[in-house]
Amino acid sequence: MSEAPPDLSVIITSFNAGGTVDACLESLRVQKTARRCEILFVDSSTDGTASLVRARYPEVEVMTSPRRLFAGSARNLAIPRSRARIIALLDADCYVGDDWVDGVCEAHQRDDLLIGGTVDNAPARSLVSWAYYFCEFSLWLPAARHRTIAEMAGCCLSMKRAAYDRYGPFLEGTYSSDTAFQRKAVRDGHRVWCTPSIRVVHQSPTGLRHFLRHTVEHRRGYARVNCLERELSRAGRLRKMAVLPITPFLLMGATLLRLHVCWRYLPRFLAASPLVLLGYMARSWGEFTGYLRPNPSDG
Repeated sequence: MSEAPPDLSVIITSFNAGGTVDACLESLRVQKTARRCEILFVDSSTDGTASLVRARYPEVEVMTSPRRLFAGSARNLAIPRSRARIIALLDADCYVGDDWVDGVCEAHQRDDLLIGGTVDNAPARSLVSWAYYFCEFSLWLPAARHRTIAEMAGCCLSMKRAAYDRYGPFLEGTYSSDTAFQRKAVRDGHRVWCTPSIRVVHQSPTGLRHFLRHTVEHRRGYARVNCLERELSRAGRLRKMAVLPITPFLLMGATLLRLHVCWRYLPRFLAASPLVLLGYMARSWGEFTGYLRPNPSDG
């Protein structure tokens, strides 16, 4: 008689995560739940992360790639091998509370195909870490309100298997594949539901150069995915590019307004605000270069 499938499949993507992966996997190991959970870990690192995981976490199924995989490509490798009806995405630089598995499974008693939660910042003194967090995750600040949102951060997204069967696979070889995936479902009439009981804590980087380089690359990928998805003409791309010089200042205002759900982070935002503005400038530059050359082969 075949074994019953687990209640939850957790898909973790990793690239050079040797410094953060223990916190991630330990947080899953100590879950206070009676539900059965499988963990599929996809690694394309050069720092020995896969060997570390195999040695310390034998319960985790590890898959590796000799070439760097973007998150979408890694998820496409793991999800077909997963068995649960509910799939949760996590990144190796994140960790969760001990009630996270139950929170995800209970949230999926709803009919919604796509469900996520909030993203918090790991305790850190570095202003760069807080700047990264506000630039990357201000849409998903810790809040007490259940709500529908435009999209969920990939590191905090869960779905019913039917969602991947219908709208997958993820785009390969690019950032923002999770954005494109969710947009397909939303265009089809579905919504992304946010429930605060699903809380992920992100371990943000503390190096300024890494923060800015990642932001530029990420938003360049976002712009290129936008061009592909929406079939933007040259005129459409020029319109997008025209507003980018003022976008950093608009984003600063929008982030400040979002803090009404999490006022305790206002002092952090104010202290890191010069770096947040610098991050939003890097974001605009990344998008500008992506709209300027939507086809990476153009150079």
